[in-house]
Formats: sequence, C-alpha cells, structure tokens
Amino acid sequence: MPLVLTLIFLLVGYGISEYFFHFRNRNSIPLRIHVNGTRGKSSVTRLITAGLREGGFKVLAKTTGTEPRVIFEDGSETQIYRPGSANIIEQVKFFSRARSRGAKAVVVECMALQPVLQWLTEDRMVCAQIGVITNVRPDHMDVMGETLEDVARALSNTIPLKGKLFTAESNSKILKQLEDECQTRSTEIVTCGEEEVSWDAMRGFSYIEHRENVALALKVCQSCGVESKKAFSGMVKAIPDPGVLRVYQIHFFDKDIQFVNAFAANDPDSTLLIWKLMGERMEPDRKKIVMVNARADRIQRSEQMGILIAQALKADAYLLVGDYTKAIEDEAIRLGLDGDKIENLGGQSVSDIFEQVLHHTPLKSMVFAIGNIGGLGQQIVDFFKHRGASDDRTVNRLGTGIEPYIF
Repeated sequence: MPLVLTLIFLLVGYGISEYFFHFRNRNSIPLRIHVNGTRGKSSVTRLITAGLREGGFKVLAKTTGTEPRVIFEDGSETQIYRPGSANIIEQVKFFSRARSRGAKAVVVECMALQPVLQWLTEDRMVCAQIGVITNVRPDHMDVMGETLEDVARALSNTIPLKGKLFTAESNSKILKQLEDECQTRSTEIVTCGEEEVSWDAMRGFSYIEHRENVALALKVCQSCGVESKKAFSGMVKAIPDPGVLRVYQIHFFDKDIQFVNAFAANDPDSTLLIWKLMGERMEPDRKKIVMVNARADRIQRSEQMGILIAQALKADAYLLVGDYTKAIEDEAIRLGLDGDKIENLGGQSVSDIFEQVLHHTPLKSMVFAIGNIGGLGQQIVDFFKHRGASDDRTVNRLGTGIEPYIF
C-alpha cells in the first residue's frame, strides 16, 4: 500500500510540474492564434503566419494538414514525424520549442476532432487570444454529431475566452450559433467573405487558393497590426500546404490535359466550390472528366461520392479508381447517372488509369480528381505532377539542415 501511494504522489507531482512548465512556455508567447474549422485550416494557418512574418513578427506555426509541419520564423519548415498515432500532446511540445526559439507569436492548427479534446486543446493548452473557425461543413459527423449544428457546436469548443473569433462562415443559422457561443465566452466575433478579395489579387498566388481563406487571414493580420497590403505580399510568397488545390498541365503528343488535384476537399460542399471555381476558368471546348478515388474502409464515403457525381458534377466521363468502386457506381446509377459514362477502374494501376484518361481526351480535357488522397490518390497526384508542369514553390520545402521533428 505505501508503494502504491508513493507512485500516485509521484504521478500527480509529475503532472503538476509538466503543466507548470507548459504554463510558463505558453505564457512566454504574447500572441497565440488557434485555427479550427472544417475546410481550409492548414491554408489559413499558413496564410496568417506568412502575413504576420511579413509584418515583422517572429512567428512559428504548426499545421496538421496533408503533411503535418512546423513552420519556422524564416519561412522554412520541417515535417513532423510521429512514431505512433497523432496526439494532442504535440501541441504542448510545440509550445516548448516555440519558447526555446524566442517566438513572439504562434499560429496553431487544431488537430483534435472529439469535442472534448477540442475544448481541452484550447482551454488548457493554447489559450488563444485569437480564434479562427474557417467554416462549418458536414464532415466527421461520426465524431462531431449528426447535424451541421452539432458540428458547429463541436468546433465552438476552440472559441477563446475574452478574445476574438474570426470566421468566413456564410450560413446565417450557423453564424448565429457561433455568435451565441462567442457571447457566452465574452468574445468578439469578426466575419468576412470572399468578396473582400478581388479575382485580380488572387492571380498573385502560384496555386489555386480560395478567396475566403485569404480574406480571413487578412482580417486576422490586420487585427494584429499588420497593414493589409504588407500582409498580402507575404501570403503570395509563402510555401503552400502540400494538399492545396493545384492544376498540372500535361501535354501528351497532341492531347492537352489539365489535372486538378481536388483530393483534399473531402466533403461535398468544398468539392462543389472547387468544381464551380474550375468551371469559371475552363474553356468551353475542354472535355470534363471526373476521377473518384475510393477506399475499402470508407464505404459510406464512397456512397456519398456516388450521390455527388450523380446529382452535382455533370461531366463527360467518370473514372472510378481505387478500392470498392462498386459502391460509387451502384449509387450513381441508382440515382440516374448514365452508366455508359462510367468507367469502373477499381484495382487498376496508375498507368492503366492514365491510358483511360487519354482515351477520353479527344484534344483537350480537365481531369477533376476527388475522393481520398490516401493510397492510390497520392500515387495518381505524383504521376500527373511528374508528367506535368506547375508553378510549384514547394520543391525546397524543408529548411536547409533541419531534421524532421519527432513528436
């Protein structure tokens, strides 16, 4: 019994000391920004960081997007290596490293999905002065709840206490819900929209960025004292997230193919936004090909993709790739999509898939790739990337001589 009590006291003492050290590390950083939301978290984290850096802040950031990264004060970055699964304790370790580098600001992307863990991350770890909820979309509903209101409630767990919340959410009902949550926390809410950034301004980016992401990041930077023009100049120079929307141009003999990597938009609303964006940019004589990558462990997601292509993505051909593609095909045909337009390429190699793209491209085509980036998805992106051309600033992504962080 005495041994058990001793162990309990040691564990409690260790926990108290760890929290004390984190409290010291966190409070040594005057400006803390916590970014949450359904879509665009990684991009907005990077944009805010770049804007603050251009404005003279010594800022570090941590993203948890396609490839989790730590971004340093000079704009270089390094990959996060995880021996095991992702754990919110990473945030504590990040603050320790930020303090050791003398950071005066941090921008942290929320990595928690469970509502209670989102609350724990903000209320006990980050304690931000500025919170960001990019938007609220129907995603991760198995964890956050069955309705959009449930998702909004879950994301609201990262609203700071007596601070500011910035959002680009446009749904009036959800916006009212966020306003009410802010009121309970004595927090000011600031809204913005894509109309605040012109299409002309967006031409400065080397990749396809969403205007609402830029508008949101600019609002945050302005609130921190960085002039809008200066912040924007930093944003267009920044290294984008590996999962950002990119278009690769492939010329194969007499065929002109545009490959749109939209795998990162893995919810219907975000996919539709990108589809409309590409439709506005595309020549009328370019054939539309939708490519959907499926995973065997995401059957519900596959059925959701079947609904999406049948009801919203009107194309000349549909290429179903990956695993368990039958679920997509069956659902799409059940909803009235012409089966003759569907090519079920489940289980086939990337080179075989490329042959089918060529087959469906008379002269010019746009391949709109959606679904899951995992597994075959990344292989497809790499294949088209190496065959195509893109203004890519991510070649020298890792900082010189910087080893991956181990969390």
